[in-house]
Amino acid sequence: MNIQNFKNQLQETVIVPMTEFMNDCEDCGFTQKDIAKCEALILEYLVALESITEPANKEIMKHVKKLVLALNKLNEKTDYCLLETEERESIWEIIQNSAVECGLTNPEDDITEEWREW
Repeated sequence: MNIQNFKNQLQETVIVPMTEFMNDCEDCGFTQKDIAKCEALILEYLVALESITEPANKEIMKHVKKLVLALNKLNEKTDYCLLETEERESIWEIIQNSAVECGLTNPEDDITEEWREW
């Protein structure tokens, strides 16, 4: 799996919009540190998927669950301000598409739904 496209998508559709919103809104509810944490969590997930040598649904979904639960916690810390509608959809798309590219077979409509609170 080549994660560069997902890294680019993360920057363009999540990190840049979050940063622009934070810079435009004095009281947005999150900081640059929160954005960096979000980025680090997603990059960690992508690297973990890329390192899987023999993809199995169970292993891929273990990484999906870990990321979604960590993002839930981060979003809760920011009083649910960090992950707004556009970012939520972009993050979901990155998670879903990278899991499929890694080898997830027969994915449900939304592989994050079971754990996602954002």
